Amino acid sequence: MDYDKNARGGVRRYVDTTKPEEYSPDFGEVDLRELSLTGLADLYGSDKGSIKHLYTEKYEQLIQSLLCGRNRRETSLRVAEVGIACGASLRMWANYLPASKIFGFDIREDCKNLCRDLSNVQIEIVDPITQPLLKSNFDIFIDDASHISEDIFSIFNNCWTNVSPGGYYVIEDLSCTYNPDYAHQFSQTFGKQAINNRAVVLLMVDSIMRSIDQRKDVSDFSYHPQMLVIRKRTN
Repeated sequence: MDYDKNARGGVRRYVDTTKPEEYSPDFGEVDLRELSLTGLADLYGSDKGSIKHLYTEKYEQLIQSLLCGRNRRETSLRVAEVGIACGASLRMWANYLPASKIFGFDIREDCKNLCRDLSNVQIEIVDPITQPLLKSNFDIFIDDASHISEDIFSIFNNCWTNVSPGGYYVIEDLSCTYNPDYAHQFSQTFGKQAINNRAVVLLMVDSIMRSIDQRKDVSDFSYHPQMLVIRKRTN
């Protein structure tokens, strides 16, 4: 496999299947304080940057709307991510928002040993597919877990209440829900059978639309390549 200077450890790998092991990039002359969110994602090998998805451009917009003109390095936000894999994106968030609290949730016990050098990162081993999270009031909540349709639905049902008014709930990698090979790939990788019925996600989106129309707890939503962003109403 060819060396890729922009990928984690020089090797382009999907974060979904990356083992929960630490990775320390060669910082060289890089000043972390000067990097954009995309730059930090690429440095740590997260697929949220230009290595693959480029979700970071949208995330920077969401953060700016939450900051309301305040300095990102001095303002405290609460960011949560389900499915932390190797912790690359947690490091990205922790450095981009140093005054904020970053929470990572995963079902693998090995993940609890990640990012111990970062004082603003907290990792918990929990399965939000089967149970609600005890913590709440997140400004940004990210589902980057299994990408299986039924799991996406369950996590949303369990964790939407954890999002603060005016905050964002983000679902990544939605192309997996209509990829006919993904359920098999997932089962082979994680040893867990999956149905991955795309209709489940479409019904969830329909319920979100109805909530907006009825002026309930969803303010609005937007779709970007493989990425659904849902905002909670402020009142």
